[in-house]
Amino acid sequence: MNHAVAKLTACAAALALAFPAMAQESPASGGAQEPSQPAAGGSDGRLQEVIITASKRKESLQTVPMSVDAITGGTLQKMNVLNFQDVEKLSPGLVLNPADGRGQNLALRGVTFDPDSGANPSVQIYWNETPISASDAFRGMFDISRIEVLRGPQGTLRGQTSPAGSITMATERPDLDEVTGRLVQTLGSRSLRNTQAAVNVPVIPGKLALRVAGLASHTGNGVHNVTNGGVSSDRSEGGRFSVLYQPAKSVEVLLVHQELSSTNVNYPIAVGAPAPGQAAGPTLTVDDRASVVEGNYTFYNKSKLTSLNVTWELEGHKLSYVGGFQQSKETNDRDLDANNAIAGWQNRGTVASDTLQRTHELRFESTGAGFWNYMVGAYHSDNRGAAAFTQTLPYYFPAPYVKPLETTIEGSIAPGTYGKGSALFTDQRFAVTDVDQLELGLRYQKNKSYNQQFLRIFGQVIPSLPDDRTHLDSSAWTGSASFRHNFSKAVMGYVSYGTGYRPGGAVSFVTAPGLKPDLILYKPEKSRSIELGAKSTLFDRRLVLNASVFQQKLKDYIARANILDVRAGAVPGEPAGPLAGGAYPSDPATTVNLNTNGDVISRGLEATAIWSILPNWRAQLSASYVDTHYDGALLYCNDGNNDGVPDQALNGVQPGRQVSLCRSDRRLADSTRIEPGKFSMVVQSEYSHGIGAVDGFVRGLVRYVPPGYNQPVDQRIASFIPVDLYVGVRDRSQQWEVSLWSQNLLDRSTSAIPPTGGALGGSVSGYHNVGLPQERKIGMTVRYDF
Repeated sequence: MNHAVAKLTACAAALALAFPAMAQESPASGGAQEPSQPAAGGSDGRLQEVIITASKRKESLQTVPMSVDAITGGTLQKMNVLNFQDVEKLSPGLVLNPADGRGQNLALRGVTFDPDSGANPSVQIYWNETPISASDAFRGMFDISRIEVLRGPQGTLRGQTSPAGSITMATERPDLDEVTGRLVQTLGSRSLRNTQAAVNVPVIPGKLALRVAGLASHTGNGVHNVTNGGVSSDRSEGGRFSVLYQPAKSVEVLLVHQELSSTNVNYPIAVGAPAPGQAAGPTLTVDDRASVVEGNYTFYNKSKLTSLNVTWELEGHKLSYVGGFQQSKETNDRDLDANNAIAGWQNRGTVASDTLQRTHELRFESTGAGFWNYMVGAYHSDNRGAAAFTQTLPYYFPAPYVKPLETTIEGSIAPGTYGKGSALFTDQRFAVTDVDQLELGLRYQKNKSYNQQFLRIFGQVIPSLPDDRTHLDSSAWTGSASFRHNFSKAVMGYVSYGTGYRPGGAVSFVTAPGLKPDLILYKPEKSRSIELGAKSTLFDRRLVLNASVFQQKLKDYIARANILDVRAGAVPGEPAGPLAGGAYPSDPATTVNLNTNGDVISRGLEATAIWSILPNWRAQLSASYVDTHYDGALLYCNDGNNDGVPDQALNGVQPGRQVSLCRSDRRLADSTRIEPGKFSMVVQSEYSHGIGAVDGFVRGLVRYVPPGYNQPVDQRIASFIPVDLYVGVRDRSQQWEVSLWSQNLLDRSTSAIPPTGGALGGSVSGYHNVGLPQERKIGMTVRYDF
């Protein structure tokens, strides 16, 4: 690993010199844009100050005692980031997994999350300071002013506590004084067409302004279906209006409403050839990027997001209200016989959901610059919704590759299902000396929920949870503390401590009869983290160096264990069974998916260097090294030979247990069971030069994507280094820009993500599904501001 890090560091240094640096960020239409990172500011090349809101106050990035990545809308446009998942390109160690169109999830500092667990996410997403779901975030983005990636537990100030971090997105604000607008048109390979437009109008100059923005996007990923003739595609359309009202200098009201709909056809890629007895089909490799699924593989989403931010400046104080409304409707329609093992038959599954979330937050804070500044606040959320699924259930296979006898299993959420959370919090700052600041935060939260589901099969309706497990209540204290010391105007050091909490709950839709209630319940998760860091701005604001080291311990981390063998009739203390090692045969044709708790420890370091080499030449290197693994955790597993080591195909259960348990010190795996590598890195650079009356530029983005390992199938996944390159021209005031670009220019790719799914009943398909990174894209983007 040391050799790899040394080699990559040398590579990064070379790239920083080869690719000239990022030039000055252009102001956003509709108001001055806060830079995402220090940018070359003016002819002297000094880096601009970065203003962020990570602590719910506008502060310089270099004074906040926290590891934060901040990205402006200008940077998103320059790097042609059109979807939320591509933000991970700009933040090493951040993983944004769009999955196959459902089950989107995030990971930060190695702390992963499986949305099928039903638990709160490990990384919470905020839209204009209101929490939203990952499903609604993983859509097309447009007219965004700033994204901030906050690393480490968020246990005090934000709406919902999260153990690994938070991502905040802010949309562009209306401008009270000028008529402005923007048009961005992107065309590219794989039928990429992305149109973004915005216009800003001061209705009452200086007091009331309206900003309207819209998006129309369509793209493909090169996957075609050789069975039904379809092609994969992603289409999104949406609009947003923002109203800013300032009746007086001390009062501001900002209302934002957005509606967005998307249709994603995402056929799974297949490799292989038909097995003997299977219907005829072609031989496929990863280069074919082909699918053989016979039915639909389509995901629909329509979301409505509304945020209301009201502030009232008082004498030395500020009163703030943040309200959020989120409604999301989703329909998923998939043929789960993804490898077409049985031709002429579809294993169809559909899921429909309609969720509604309302949030309210009220804060009162001092705004003076004295010894003591304080903040107190309250938060409340209310989540409600309905969901139902229908799934084909084959229950008898008369012969291989013959259509089975089938019935339908239906599931639904009980009327009145809800989840509520309330919290009181405070944050206290003390200017101990002119160069020392102490900050203390505390939060008390209560969570309450009612959750019941029903299954209908063979005419019977079965409740998923026992009555005494449908109502759950929990409460917890979380907090934070930090101390920072300014060694000089240019150098600051800090130490921070934070805690996080995720409530426990009950697993939904457990269909195996006779399981003990304790298996259905999972414990709450608590975490503690300490971080030491330093931030510096050197050489007359031409070089920024930031670095931090951290350690985090998570007690009873909430994970997911899928397709577990079950033996409902197990008796504690029973003698050894007939299988190898004394195991007992599992119940035939019965498996369950459960949540499992285990202790985790995470250690790592993060660093960023930004260098304004010349006024028109800038480079940035960001790196992350994280080691996150279980710490002697006892987890649900499959262990068919009772040796304490997980196995996959022995169909046995440890004696005395309904579900086996295995001790683990392994690294945390993501929702696809891949254990990611520890080191990741991003290098950005841009150079601009005058060409007559315009400026020409070249910019590059180079990433190191670490290797991975799939433990269940013992397959290693190679690292790879994608390169994005952009060349173009713009006018001197950066009012317009034309760029030609190639993402993944060298068409670099990891080896295929390990194959999954090849059998259905006794019908063994010769095809297997694999995952692949996106192939090379080329295109052109034209931007015009007025």
